[in-house]
Amino acid sequence: MRGLAAQPVGIVAHTVRPASPVDASGLAAIDTRVNISPWTETQFAAACAGGEGNHAWALVVEEDGRLEGFVVVSQVLDEATLLSIAIAPPQQRRGLGRLLLSAALARAQRDGAQRCLLEVRETNVAARRLYTENGFALDGVRKNYYPCEGGREDAVLMSKELKGTANECA
Repeated sequence: MRGLAAQPVGIVAHTVRPASPVDASGLAAIDTRVNISPWTETQFAAACAGGEGNHAWALVVEEDGRLEGFVVVSQVLDEATLLSIAIAPPQQRRGLGRLLLSAALARAQRDGAQRCLLEVRETNVAARRLYTENGFALDGVRKNYYPCEGGREDAVLMSKELKGTANECA
C-alpha cells in the first residue's frame, strides 16, 4: 500500500472547493437553517456562476460529497467583501468556518485583494469572535441595520488588511 497515507481514527477530511450553480439549492438550504434573512436559491446561483461582470464567487466545504458550509465573497479590484458565510448546524463548532474564512482570504489575496470588509449582526458573538481571532478589526457600527425578532439590531463593520498582492505572493 505504498503512497497511501493513513489517517488517524476520528479525523474527517473536509474539502474546500469553488461552488458551482448546481450547489445553489444546497447553499440555500443551509442558509435557511442558520440565517434570519436567508438568500434565495437564485441569489446563490448568481454568486456561484462567476463569469464576465460578476464580481461574486463562492467556496463550499464538503465531506463525502455533502455540503457542510459556504462562503460568498464579492471582489472588485483590490477590495473583497465577505457577503455571507454559514455552516450547517450539525457541523458547527468543528473549525469549518475558520477553514472557509482562511480559504476565502487566501483566494481574495491571490486575486489581488489588499483588504477584506464585512458586516456582522451585533448579536452574532461566535462570528465576531471568529473574525477577531483572524485579524479583523472594528471599523464602525451601522445602527438599527438588520431586522430582528425584537425590531432591529446593529451591524458591526470590520475589515482586515491582506498582506501583499497577488504579484507579491507569486
